[in-house]
Amino acid sequence: MAEKRFPATPKKRQEARKKGQILKSQELTSAVMLLAIVGLLKMWLPNVFQRLANIFTYTANFSGDWNLQSLWKVVIDISWQCLLILAPVFAAALVVAFAVNILQTGPVFITEPMIPKFSRMNPVEGAKRMFGLKALVNLVKSLFKVLVIGYFLIDIIRKNMDVFPALQGAEVGQSVIFLSGLLFEMAWKIALAFLVIAFADFLYQWWDYEKNLRMSQEEIKEEYKQTEGDPLIKGQIKKRQRMMAMRRMMEDLKQADVVITNPTHYAVALKYDTAKYPAPYVVAKGQNEIALRIRAVAEENNIVIMENKPLARSLYSQVELGQVVPGELYKAVAEVLAFVFRLNKKRRSYSA
Repeated sequence: MAEKRFPATPKKRQEARKKGQILKSQELTSAVMLLAIVGLLKMWLPNVFQRLANIFTYTANFSGDWNLQSLWKVVIDISWQCLLILAPVFAAALVVAFAVNILQTGPVFITEPMIPKFSRMNPVEGAKRMFGLKALVNLVKSLFKVLVIGYFLIDIIRKNMDVFPALQGAEVGQSVIFLSGLLFEMAWKIALAFLVIAFADFLYQWWDYEKNLRMSQEEIKEEYKQTEGDPLIKGQIKKRQRMMAMRRMMEDLKQADVVITNPTHYAVALKYDTAKYPAPYVVAKGQNEIALRIRAVAEENNIVIMENKPLARSLYSQVELGQVVPGELYKAVAEVLAFVFRLNKKRRSYSA
C-alpha cells in the first residue's frame, strides 16, 4: 500500500465532510457545557432555594382533603415548579452545546452516517475499535477525569476537615450555604480542569482527522484525472480544438486583404472591413510551418503578400486573432493597405 504522506486536497475534505468525517471534539462541548451550567447555577441557586422552600411550604400547608383528585393537583403543581427550576439549566445546556458544535464544525446537515452499514456489524472491525488507538485515548481521558474529580474532592475534604464536625451545631441554612459554597468551588475547579483536557483532546482530534485524510501520490493523481480528465484524452481534445481553429483561420484567411511576412518565420493576414471594425484586424497569424501554410493559401487565393520584418513581428506579438491593430502600428498598416488597394485597383484595370 502506498504511503499516505500528502495533506488532503479540498475535494477530499469536501467528500469527507459529506460522509460525516468532521473535525470535532465532544470533550470540548461537554467541558464548555459544564462550565456554563456551573456559572448559571451560581446565579440561579437563590431562586432554586426559594422555589424549593415554596414547594415544602405548599405541601406542608395543604389544607384540602387527600384524595386522588387533590393528589393529582399537588403532583401537577410540584412538577410545574420543578420544571421552572430545571428549564433554564436545560435551555442553557442546549444552547451552549449547539453553539460549540456550530463553532467547531460549521453548519452541516449529513444523512449518510445514518444509513445502515453491515460493515459496522463486523466483529473484526468492532475489535479494532475496542482495542485501537482511539479506544486507548478515550480510556486515558476517562482516567484523567476520575483523577481530577478525586483530587479536588480529597483537597476540599482535607482543607475543611476541622470545619465539618462544627456543622453539627450549625443551623440548616448555614450548613447548606457552606456546603453549597464548597460544592461550587469544587465544580469550578473541575470544570476548568475538564476544559484543559478538552483542549488537549481537540488537538488530538485535529491530528487524527488530518492523519486519516492524508493521501498518497496515486490518490492525488487519480483525483486529478477525475477532476481534470485523463491527460491523454484531454490532449486529444486540445489537438482537435487546435485543428478546428486552424481550419477556421484558414477559411477566414481567404477573405484577407494582405499577408505581411518576415518573410518565412512570421506571417500575419489583415482584413479591413469598415462594416465590422473601424480599423484593420487580424484574420490569421502564425510562425514557421503555419506561416508557410498562410503564404501558400494566400498565393492560391491571389492575396497580396508583402515582406515587412518589423511590422510582421510586432503584429504577431501584439495582436491576437480577431483583434484590431493597435494605434502605434496603425500608420504602418495604413501605408501597407493603401499600397495593396492601389495594387488591386491596377490589377482590376488590367484585367478589364
